[in-house]
Amino acid sequence: MFKRIRENLGRGMDKLRWFATVLSERLKIEIAVIRLLYQSDEMEKSREDLFKTIGQRVYDLRDSHDKNIFRDKTVLEALQELEKIGKKIEDLKQKASEMSSVRV
Repeated sequence: MFKRIRENLGRGMDKLRWFATVLSERLKIEIAVIRLLYQSDEMEKSREDLFKTIGQRVYDLRDSHDKNIFRDKTVLEALQELEKIGKKIEDLKQKASEMSSVRV
């Protein structure tokens, strides 16, 4: 009788260890996904700041003789940075999507 109880407890402990391992691995994945999404949100904020910079510069140049704002150094640099940030954001979201679909 004690042998049977001991075997049942052993099987129960094995199942509990398996569940704890699966839960631990899944939590690691979810935390990594959350970190990636947080980085993406931070880049979105810097992207918004660049949009504000461009808008402010366009407003400052409203009375300028040169009406082509795309020749302005500040606007040009901000646009280039926007392209870089946009690519990074897409990469982070893609990585997060791939990681969240991983099955343990």
